[in-house]
Amino acid sequence: MKNFLRLMVILVVISFAFHSYSVDMVELTGGDSPNDKGEAVDLKWTLDESIKKDSKKIFVFRKAQDESEFKQVKELDITADAFNDKNEVKNHIPYMYYLELRSVDGNVVFKTNEYGPFVSIPQWVNTDKIPTFIFSVVAMIVILIFIRIAKSGRKLYVRPLAGVQAIEDAVGRATEMGKPMIYSPGISVISDIATLASISILSRVSEIVAEFGSRLIVPNYDPIVYSVTDEVVKGAYVKVGRPDAYKADDVYFLTQRQFAYASGVSGLMAREKPAANFFLGWFMAESLILAEAGSMTGAIQIAGTDSISQIPFFIVACDYTLIGEELYAAATLMGEDTRLLGGLKGQDYVKLIAMILLIVLFILKLCGVPGIESLLVVGGN
Repeated sequence: MKNFLRLMVILVVISFAFHSYSVDMVELTGGDSPNDKGEAVDLKWTLDESIKKDSKKIFVFRKAQDESEFKQVKELDITADAFNDKNEVKNHIPYMYYLELRSVDGNVVFKTNEYGPFVSIPQWVNTDKIPTFIFSVVAMIVILIFIRIAKSGRKLYVRPLAGVQAIEDAVGRATEMGKPMIYSPGISVISDIATLASISILSRVSEIVAEFGSRLIVPNYDPIVYSVTDEVVKGAYVKVGRPDAYKADDVYFLTQRQFAYASGVSGLMAREKPAANFFLGWFMAESLILAEAGSMTGAIQIAGTDSISQIPFFIVACDYTLIGEELYAAATLMGEDTRLLGGLKGQDYVKLIAMILLIVLFILKLCGVPGIESLLVVGGN
């Protein structure tokens, strides 16, 4: 009987010692992953060095409230101290977790208690994006104010663009030489903003061509863009009172294959010997092919694109280049919609506000003001 009592005491002491060991040596916390749509649980833990030295891997086990057994969800290196569980986690369901530390040969060195329950909940608002939201609201207000100012008839100054000013000269030169002009709206679709800007410019160019009695050839890459450009050019001739001078054969669909389009336009330039070429829109690798082919004919060339990788080729091979947003500005300057002018001016002031704000935040950061980094967070799930 005495031996039995001694054995029971020893077992109780061992059990208490193991429980204390698991609590003292491991601290695990968890909860919903913040600023997301849910379906994720964040786990963080701290392991005592005494149990890490013989371990190589950490295995994370999980079970839902209605499940009977734990399942392994992740294998981590022993240096890990956190885990974002997105492995089939469902919202509003409690989950229990525990960790196993294993040696190089796969033996369990230490097993923690069960922790939880932890529940994933979706959030309506991502607080990390509040600075972005505030700046977006300010930007919209500024743009709407300038659109209202433009609609009121007040003159708004916009820096002159050499490429825009050269368009009328290029049309006049072609008229004097008795040669046609070629206008390429790029190789993108109608929903591309660069294509829309190009069509806006084409409208004004067509009016000038119709007034001067010149010839404008518009080969198109996309059939829908062709339908729009055809109506735009036809409308320009009607607007200046010369609908009979419009030639439907000069606005046509060429092909939807990139280099076949480049080859077709290059051949067109070699045959027609145009006096002016306009490459305005979205371009890719064919940009230099077109620009070089046009340069060999001696034509004056005006290009513009928001494709950053192609801008250098247009700069070196064309006479005038609208760089990036200058393409949108050109569409505004050559259009007749005052709302576009107000929007353009408003965007300029939004950029000015952004630059001033960045300078102020940079100065505050240099002065050691805490919390500046959080104002510049634009990420989030």
